[in-house]
Parts: sequence; C-alpha cells; structure tokens
Amino acid sequence: MELHIDLLKTFLAILDTGGFTSASQRVHRTQSAVSMQVKRLEDTIGQPLFERTGRRFRLTLEGEALVPYARRLIKLHEETVAAMIRPNVVGSVRIGIIDDYALRFLPDILSRFAAAYPLVQVTVRCEPTSLLVPALAKGELDLALVNSDPGEDGDIIRHDQAVWVTSANHLTHEEAPLPLAVFHAECIFRKWALEALDSVSRSYRVAYQSPSVAGVVATVSAGLAVAIMLDSIVPQEFRILRKEDGFPDLPAAKIVLKRAPGSSSAAVECMAQHIQEGMR
Repeated sequence: MELHIDLLKTFLAILDTGGFTSASQRVHRTQSAVSMQVKRLEDTIGQPLFERTGRRFRLTLEGEALVPYARRLIKLHEETVAAMIRPNVVGSVRIGIIDDYALRFLPDILSRFAAAYPLVQVTVRCEPTSLLVPALAKGELDLALVNSDPGEDGDIIRHDQAVWVTSANHLTHEEAPLPLAVFHAECIFRKWALEALDSVSRSYRVAYQSPSVAGVVATVSAGLAVAIMLDSIVPQEFRILRKEDGFPDLPAAKIVLKRAPGSSSAAVECMAQHIQEGMR
C-alpha cells in the first residue's frame, strides 16, 4: 500500500474546511477532482472514509483512524522537504501579520518553521494592515501578511469572505439604530460595513471602536454590538447574519503576502513559503 501525500492533503482539507467545495479551493482543484482523489484514497486503503447523506458527510471509523496518521505524515513530509532544500539556513526574518489571523494560523506556521530551520531568529508583529504596510516600506519588516485593496501588489494567499456577526445569546442585530463595533478609521472592514448599511438605508451608530480583533470580539460577545469579521475566524459562539436577517452581502477580503523592497535571503524565502503553505 502506498499513500500519496496529495491524497492525504485533500482528505484533511475536506475535514478541516467542512466540505468538498471548500476543500477544492484550499487544494486548488475542482470539486470533481477532489471527489476523485478521495475515491483513489479509499481504493488504496480498501475502506470508505466518508459516509454521505445528501450534501452532508461524516467520517467512518476508518476515516477517523486515518486522521492522526495523515497529519503526522504530511508534517514529516514538509519538514523533510524543507530540510533537504535548505539544510543550513541561518539568519533572521521579521514578519508582520494582521491580528485577524495571528491566533488562527500563526502558531502552526511558526511551529513548522522552527522545526525546519531552528537556527533562524524570527520576529513577529501583529498589527492592522494600516500599520504593517508602512513598516514594510520603511524596512522594519521583511514580510507582511495583510488585507489588500484591489490593484495592490503582493502574492495572493487566500480570499476570505467578510461576514456580519453577532452574539448568539443576544438580539443586538434587531436594535435600531444598529450598534456597530468597528476597527480604526482606515480599516477596509469599517468602510465595507458603513457602505453596506447605507446601501439598504439601515440606521446605525458606531458604538465601539477597537484597533484589535480581541476588542471587537469582546464587544460582540457581550451583546453590545454587531461587527464584521472574516469567515474563517468567527468564534463558534457567534451567529453569522445573512440577507434573511436584513444584512446585505459583503465583499471577500484579499489576503496578500507583501515583501519589503530589496529584502531577499534564504530565511525570508523559506518563511514566505511556510506562510503560503500554512494559509491554504
């Protein structure tokens, strides 16, 4: 029996994203190709991995047993490839990341990078895009993972849908005028929120303002306001508000990895690769 890494990655992508459609976006394949890869993996193992009921699915006992082994194999594969390509990378790398993603993605990225390149010193700044972009231009950072406006340069890492959120235990979204928790004035999410509400003539008031995701999360959790967040980081205790709740659709955020002008080293390039892989 030979288990191909690509098949295992697709298998875990379905599990982690919650469906075949969303998994296809992560692994950059069509939905039919994802289904074919699952069939190949099931044929290799000789057992079904998913039980399907309409559009819903759940893992079989064999699928559940495969999960920890698949994660270990993929992690070992990535570390092996990295070690063989850059076995003696030393130096330092300074990265900036929007705090939206710091808790969700950064621990795994840093853990895998440290295992592959233990001699590289890493400095991390978690700040809003409005602060990270100038820091990058000044040479204070080597890499920055930020929200990007259309037309800006940078390597597109992912698209993440912006959504309206409220506390599942309160009826804040029914208040008039609608209380909003927003980020700083330059934040694109703030612009999207106000423009969307104006487009449907919904009255609102900016009730709370915070420079960090933690501040906005605390306000929404307390039932004090409604806010906009990226779909991938919405806490489980929040409720996503949709058109049927009276909230208009929002754009998808474009997340890009920007590089400082002239900043290029083995350490920087290896970190850029780990960020790209960790954000898929």
